[in-house]
Amino acid sequence: MNQINNTLFAVVKVLLYFLILSGIVGVLIIFVVVPRWVRTEEVLVPNIIGKTYYEAVPILNKAGLRPAKEIHEASSDTPKGEIIAQDPEPNFRIKYYQPVTITVSIGVELAPVPSVIGKYQDAAIETLRSAGFQPNQVARVHSETYLQDTVIAQTPPEGGGQRRGTPVNLLVSQGPIPKSIQLPNFQEQPATEVLVALEAAGLNVETVYSSHPRIPEGVVIAHKPAGGVLVKTGNLILLEISGQESVEKVGRLLPFQYHVTEAENRNLSRHVKIIITDDSGERTVIDQLYAPGAVIDLERKGVHVFGQTQVIVLENGEKLLEKLYK
Repeated sequence: MNQINNTLFAVVKVLLYFLILSGIVGVLIIFVVVPRWVRTEEVLVPNIIGKTYYEAVPILNKAGLRPAKEIHEASSDTPKGEIIAQDPEPNFRIKYYQPVTITVSIGVELAPVPSVIGKYQDAAIETLRSAGFQPNQVARVHSETYLQDTVIAQTPPEGGGQRRGTPVNLLVSQGPIPKSIQLPNFQEQPATEVLVALEAAGLNVETVYSSHPRIPEGVVIAHKPAGGVLVKTGNLILLEISGQESVEKVGRLLPFQYHVTEAENRNLSRHVKIIITDDSGERTVIDQLYAPGAVIDLERKGVHVFGQTQVIVLENGEKLLEKLYK
């Protein structure tokens, strides 16, 4: 009986030792062997910045990595097609065969330069800044056609493609250059014709009225300075006119404003021509380039009209407006 008990005890003892040993082996497998078995090798991320996508792919493959499926694009000074960023960054360690995100340059973003011809300087600067360009140097010259403080020219010119932030230089009008004019003798000539002639010569006019026993109403009695005197554009000429003051005799400033059409291509100037027909005849008062959206103000330009007046506006040779003033 004792022998049987001793045998059973030995067997239990052996089984206990086996279970303990199996537990130790299992712990070692779980915490040591398995992690080492499933651990992936880490590799160093190569530097692919400055390479093209097709140059970068074999470099990543050789390092045991792969490019991400999605390729990002961004504008930069770097030539189009070159890699400008990567994630992870170069020399960073990641697991084998992990994806690397690539950002490729699409080159510099170009934009058309808007036209600011004919716009006042402040409005031109606002237009350029709104389009992403930087107003730069402003030069001033005299102009017979563009009003003072309006833009005559710009560089770079309108249209084309320039980088946003490119500086744009402006040439701004100082108004007509002062010229010396020998004043004709306007005595006993119709005031309406004299006013048109003085306006065309760039002279300012002030009128006074008085009765005259011989000279009909609406006719110039005298003027200062007198005929034959040298005057400069912008000088004031005083006209004495026979009769009583009336709009028919001296005309009136034309309260006309025109906004140049903002066509589909807003960056290109349009050729504007404005023709006036009144009691003094037909004359062209505007015939030049203007930026889309520019405002043409004939009253500010000092355009006088006489009697019933017809105004016709053409843009690029197409009649866009006809208006009658009574």
